[in-house]
Amino acid sequence: MNHTTVGKELFLLLLLISIVIGFRHVHRFSWIPPSVFAVLLGMSVSLMGGTSVSFASEVFLYLMLPPILFHSSIKFKMASLRRTWVSSILFSWMGTLMSVFFIAWGILVWTKGTRVEMSTVDALLFASILAPTDTVATLSLTKMIKLDDSYILEVLENESVMNDAISVVLVRLFASMLKSHTVLNRWVPMEVVLFSALYSVAAIAFGGGVALLMNRASMSDMTMHYVIALMVYSACECVDVSGILGLFVYGSVVNVPTNVEESIGSMSLIIESCVYLMLGLALHTYDMTLIGLSLLVLLSCIVARVVVVFTLGGLLRYFGHEQWTVKSMLFFSMCGIRGAISFALCQGLNNTFIKSTAFVVIVSTIVGMGILQKCMYNVLLSEHRELV
Repeated sequence: MNHTTVGKELFLLLLLISIVIGFRHVHRFSWIPPSVFAVLLGMSVSLMGGTSVSFASEVFLYLMLPPILFHSSIKFKMASLRRTWVSSILFSWMGTLMSVFFIAWGILVWTKGTRVEMSTVDALLFASILAPTDTVATLSLTKMIKLDDSYILEVLENESVMNDAISVVLVRLFASMLKSHTVLNRWVPMEVVLFSALYSVAAIAFGGGVALLMNRASMSDMTMHYVIALMVYSACECVDVSGILGLFVYGSVVNVPTNVEESIGSMSLIIESCVYLMLGLALHTYDMTLIGLSLLVLLSCIVARVVVVFTLGGLLRYFGHEQWTVKSMLFFSMCGIRGAISFALCQGLNNTFIKSTAFVVIVSTIVGMGILQKCMYNVLLSEHRELV
């Protein structure tokens, strides 16, 4: 690709980003989230053959994701985790594990006897990519919903951040099992829970420790704050610990000046718009001939989310957590958005069906849940009024 072509692609991408950012200020279409508009705009441009831009998983994971997380974590209040930790941990760990097994079972059923039939470990690997709710998409959703008592929203945010720890363990475990042809046994669940717990503790300790050192140094330099945040994320990823969790803890604990928060906020807005555009623009790179099976896997993801939420929500309510009513569980079920992190994880797999199906699931949940956002807001708002 020559310099002229690269210049044209960059100009087009920046033009699309400016359109998405401008769309946020069009009040007539305020019911449509910018993320949905960006994905649909990217898909439209891709269908017209206007660009050859594709989604680069490494660029997203190591350069685009950290600023978005850092900005969200700066606004996060640790007090919310102290009052929601039981629900947050239950949904992020037990909920993710349950979703993996439900989705894997659906994948095995739907692909049996087809040309893409999967083994049990293959299905578990794919389910581990699809099961976790996406951090970027979820934070984007919750930012647009304002309530005085946001217990359910806080659990939703915490789940999307914390389930990364267990999903990373699952993906790496099942990928290594495939390479070494290891047979699935009864010790796998125990291994997953143990390592995800250890990795979570390590990420929390590291992120929190670095933040305390920065606070003691009274650092006010914007560049240094940003560089340290990137170092926290990359250091965690280097040792197979959740960089998302480590960075989120760091941003939640560190004291940043107002100018840093404003700068990171502007950068986060640009990158977030770019991420959703690139998801839509990636449409031309995937084989949609297996759309029927992909939609069945999407159905498995939706059903798994509903079953898990109502099971764990009912259990929490039984033990005194009154926030988990039928309406709040319905809202929580409708917020099972998959996104760019799942998409990036599947790029390393040499399987066309997995990549294409992941694209269908991710785009469907972003667009579907996004369009239903006003409905979800009314559900949660009516629930809040009843409690008040």
